[in-house]
Amino acid sequence: MNRGSRHRENMISLLLQIPTEPATASTAVDFTWLFVKMLGALGVVSVLAILTLKYLVPKLGFARRFQEGKFFQVLQRHTLEPKKHLYLMKLGQRYCVLGASDSGIQFITDIPKDDIPSS
Repeated sequence: MNRGSRHRENMISLLLQIPTEPATASTAVDFTWLFVKMLGALGVVSVLAILTLKYLVPKLGFARRFQEGKFFQVLQRHTLEPKKHLYLMKLGQRYCVLGASDSGIQFITDIPKDDIPSS
């Protein structure tokens, strides 16, 4: 007899020692009430999560620094074909060209600041 089957038999013997009671009308109602309370708690937690994500997180400003365009900006977009584009990006003090398609985003080249016309 291997170790795994012995362990399984020990677990089964432990489970068989647990006292059980037959289901009655009162215990069925208790489980129904517990289930209803669980669904109510799930509803309350879901509503709180939605309200937090909708109202509290935007006010905290976790993504605000990216939305304001301080760190990166799309200066220009050029469409090559449907779903294939070139982007002129400003990343901090650096300028670069990125290519985007269905297969992903590729870095193409850096551009010196002198080659970018001021607007």
